[in-house]
Amino acid sequence: MFKTLNKTPAAAVLQHISGVLSTSSKRHLSLHEHQAQGLLAEYGINVPNGRAAISVEDVGAAVTAFGGNAVLKSQILAGGRGKGSFDNGLKSGVHIVSSKSEAEKLASRMLGHKLVTKQTSSEGLPVNQLYVTEKVDIANEYYLAFTVSREHYAPVLLMCKGGGTGIEGLAARSPEEVVNISLKYSKGITDDIVSTVCQKLALAQERHVEVKELLSSLYRVFRERDATLLEINPLVHNQKTGQLMCADTKLTVDNAAVHRQVQVFKLRDFSQEKPIELEAEKHGLIYIQLEGSIGCLVNGAGLAMATNDAVAHFGGKCANFLDGGGQADVARMVKAFELILSDQNVNTILVNIYGGEYYLNEPWRIIRCDMIAESVIAAAQHFGDVPVVGTNAEQGQQMIANSGLKLFAESEFDGAVKKAIELSNRGTTNTQESSTSETTQTSRPNSYIPSNASVGRKALRAFSTTSFSSSILKKLRASTSTWSTQQQSRSLSSSSRRAASYNESIPNLAINQNTRVMYQGFTGRAASRNAVEAIKYGTNIVGGVSRSQRSSSGKHTDAGLSNLPVFSTVRQAVDETKPDASAVFIPAQFAADAIIESIEAEVPLIVSVAEHIPVHDMLRVQEVLRTQSKSRLVGPNCPGIISPVNACKIGIMPHLQYAPGVVGIASKSGTLSYEAVGSTTKAGLGQSLCVGVGGDLLPGTSLLDAVTAMIADPATKGIVLLGEIGGDAEIRAAALLKQYREGEINAGRTPKPVVGMVTGRTAPKGRTMGHAGAIAGGGSSVTAEDKVKAMQDAGIVVPVHPGEIGPVMKELLRKAQISW
Repeated sequence: MFKTLNKTPAAAVLQHISGVLSTSSKRHLSLHEHQAQGLLAEYGINVPNGRAAISVEDVGAAVTAFGGNAVLKSQILAGGRGKGSFDNGLKSGVHIVSSKSEAEKLASRMLGHKLVTKQTSSEGLPVNQLYVTEKVDIANEYYLAFTVSREHYAPVLLMCKGGGTGIEGLAARSPEEVVNISLKYSKGITDDIVSTVCQKLALAQERHVEVKELLSSLYRVFRERDATLLEINPLVHNQKTGQLMCADTKLTVDNAAVHRQVQVFKLRDFSQEKPIELEAEKHGLIYIQLEGSIGCLVNGAGLAMATNDAVAHFGGKCANFLDGGGQADVARMVKAFELILSDQNVNTILVNIYGGEYYLNEPWRIIRCDMIAESVIAAAQHFGDVPVVGTNAEQGQQMIANSGLKLFAESEFDGAVKKAIELSNRGTTNTQESSTSETTQTSRPNSYIPSNASVGRKALRAFSTTSFSSSILKKLRASTSTWSTQQQSRSLSSSSRRAASYNESIPNLAINQNTRVMYQGFTGRAASRNAVEAIKYGTNIVGGVSRSQRSSSGKHTDAGLSNLPVFSTVRQAVDETKPDASAVFIPAQFAADAIIESIEAEVPLIVSVAEHIPVHDMLRVQEVLRTQSKSRLVGPNCPGIISPVNACKIGIMPHLQYAPGVVGIASKSGTLSYEAVGSTTKAGLGQSLCVGVGGDLLPGTSLLDAVTAMIADPATKGIVLLGEIGGDAEIRAAALLKQYREGEINAGRTPKPVVGMVTGRTAPKGRTMGHAGAIAGGGSSVTAEDKVKAMQDAGIVVPVHPGEIGPVMKELLRKAQISW
């Protein structure tokens, strides 16, 4: 069976697929129209005859071959070509011609020029190729797309009458006209689906076979090519042949699947991308150029977006988004500085790197504060007089103060941002200023972090406790409805039995010192080092699975783990050790099969930290996951889950900065959650349960799920909800919290206070900001401001920056007379 989706407005879905995924982003490879059409032709799908032309002569030859009547289409990786304008004044990037001479005259004004559309920057994109196609006599037009639904964790088919540039308006005016069907990933197109499509689009029943063949072939392309979007706009009824034809195709392919889409990725057109962003990519950096004067260097997408947002809030303007990833060595810092300073607008650099975090590619290593300071100092020595502002713990601050360079160390998040803005506004600074500024000398150490700062402590910041104003509490409001955690959880998820069944596994998030944890990929270096650290923390490790490196004795070969058994399959490990949870330390290419193996073995909690698991692999996982109720998945692309009050951690969190306490933290971003941990630790509140749901497009546990667990957790007395651009998970979680709050107040009880943040409020639209899921506007028409408003409407207090989270929560608990 299939399911017709009614919850997401058709206009919002069409806005998402036509306006966001078509732009260049880190998560997707976009193909030119002629490349996509060629790929469809390989699958036997009917497309117009066409040729790619790179010269005026090529265009003339192609038009002659098509009998003089043809269409010239500019090949750029952006939509809105038909309504665009060239830098030489020529209107439209698509022209119908009726002669060779006309075609050549137009081609001379199109090729080699830049085309500006609603989806490009003001500079436009270069037109290096034209796609010359035969002119098709069209009887009827339709819109068709396969894409991925965040809401339903499945592929969806969208179709409607009409097409072309007015499709969004049509969907907005008549949403009931859009066929919006959720597909079962393994089954794809069924007769029932085809019958629904034919009925809704008024296609004659005799076309049933043709429609099924077309949809099935397109779905094959979608699956076999790891597409995140396959859009046909328009799908036409060819009046001459009487057949359905794909007149224009847009195809985006998941970057995480490059290992199995090698030939497709050879089609990548680098001329459509900014050279500076390509250079960053070569060095494992994510760089997006903006228009300000403050260069930013941050590790972690969530923290990077929060930093950019804070700069904008305090009146500054960032020159870039730069996610340095999970490393902070000298070579990477030098390259990052080089990229930032290649922008002539940059006059100040703000460095915001979180220490104590594990290397993403080498999770047995930790980013230490002294290492960060050394790297920043070494990088700064390569460049001129541009001032660098950073925040650091005492050890790093002292190193920076003694460097003799124009480096400014700040102990507060907002202090660093304001200092960067001050220096940027000043334009040039006094050359006599040194890093021994008054702010540096008076910075306060973080007394809640262990004194052995070389390992596991923050390199960047001890947060302010003075910026909270109790006036924001006025946003809290009472209401009259009742609340039930279980009922609300079900009402906010899919109405199908599948989703309701999976919700029954939410209690599996309650981990403690008795939780029996096994590892998958146990004998690998990452898992081994992580297991040693987890045992030191207090986690009850009972063994693990390793197919490739199993020792002959059946025991782990690491001295610190030699008493733990190693099995060749998850089923064996489950039968022998009876685990409550599995930590999946398997490379992304193989992680989906490992997760499914644990689901089939009914492991109650599965945590996968791997980044860049292909979207279609996660679609396979979700199909299995959401048809059962025994197993709960956290991740992928997440730091994991930790309960400081119960000394249990499963994942890669820098656990030394966590403190037993009363605050639950649910977050999409790893580094941003660490900021919240540091802030609540400094405020003396500590943490009860922290769930990093991850920023992946299809997470196993949503923010709503994590918040549901924290509402039910007696140790949690306050909740921190950390979201970001992309999708609408924050709005769903806020809706639950609103009903919970109203129900508690109506029943005469005090609800748990909630602090929330949404990062990426200043992100450029249509760009992936590091995380797979953090696309501005992606997944729905919901904006960051919509999410903030939903939080505030739910009585959630939204601070300006991460440094305020602890102080705000402390004040809320005090006002509510909740002890800690």
